Amino acid sequence: MKVTFKDVGQGDSIILEWKDGEKEKVGIIDCNKKSKNNPVRDHIREAGYKEIEFVILSHPHSDHYSGMNELLFFFEENKIVVNKFGHTLFILGQDFYRYLNWAEINSAAMKELQELITNVGNLRQLGVIKKIEFISENWTQELSVDVLLKCLSPSQDEAERYMSIVKMEPEKNKKAASASANHLSTMFSLVRGDNYYLLTADTEATSLERLLNEMQHKEFEQKALQVGQLPHHGSSKNSYDPFWERLKKHDERHAVASAGYNMKYQHPNLTVLEKFHNNGYIINCTNIVHGGQEYLDYLKSLKATSDRLDTISELIDNYQGGEKVFTLV
Repeated sequence: MKVTFKDVGQGDSIILEWKDGEKEKVGIIDCNKKSKNNPVRDHIREAGYKEIEFVILSHPHSDHYSGMNELLFFFEENKIVVNKFGHTLFILGQDFYRYLNWAEINSAAMKELQELITNVGNLRQLGVIKKIEFISENWTQELSVDVLLKCLSPSQDEAERYMSIVKMEPEKNKKAASASANHLSTMFSLVRGDNYYLLTADTEATSLERLLNEMQHKEFEQKALQVGQLPHHGSSKNSYDPFWERLKKHDERHAVASAGYNMKYQHPNLTVLEKFHNNGYIINCTNIVHGGQEYLDYLKSLKATSDRLDTISELIDNYQGGEKVFTLV
């Protein structure tokens, strides 16, 4: 099982590739463009896939779907079948459309989201997409006999939190209404044997707190976390330390921040990276910017004073941008 965090700048795009028997399979979570490039589409084209097991939209923010309409057009044009398209929006009810008016501040992004919803429905009618599925807590996809993809969030709690924020005069606070769409974000565990990954997209700290309090998912205590995606590109607002501290961890564990140069958000946050570093994680950033650059400076300062010179030097040498590829063992 190979998991690739594509370099899409400020945003997310994750590709899962695996073998089920002799058949090569692929699944996609989010599709963001980087400048005029579409790294997910290019990956699928270069690999020569003719069938996609699933495409999932984690939540309705443009840095997670800006390349998805283009990707779906590529599938239609090249007769590539998508077995499942999944999203979390149905958790808002059948009239979820009216709650999405405030998911984006930018009108162009909102138009693109509306087009995406329409395109998915049209491609379902054409047979390019075979099935549309509602993703929420406890949704599962058995990828092979020993690999399971399971949704941990959102639950009804997150849906109610989002709807309550949107109902409170969104016209007067469009920024808060838009930001609240992060409550709809997927969070997945990808489990194989005794190990697992956490794919968090823009999961909010309140969701991590809920999962910690409930402790309903056995992997948190019975299996070892091998790779953890830092929520919301390494934002401090989405960090919840007690959750990460409680988890059983793999001896060699990685933290991934999917982020790019963006002066508005300036992800990832240095404090978040330092905390994971101090808890034994190897830090991986798709771009060495903002807190990621500060973290590199932090490593260099450690090298000057540490008695673990070889270890620190290796971290510095291996700390580079670009897509991040991991193998779930």
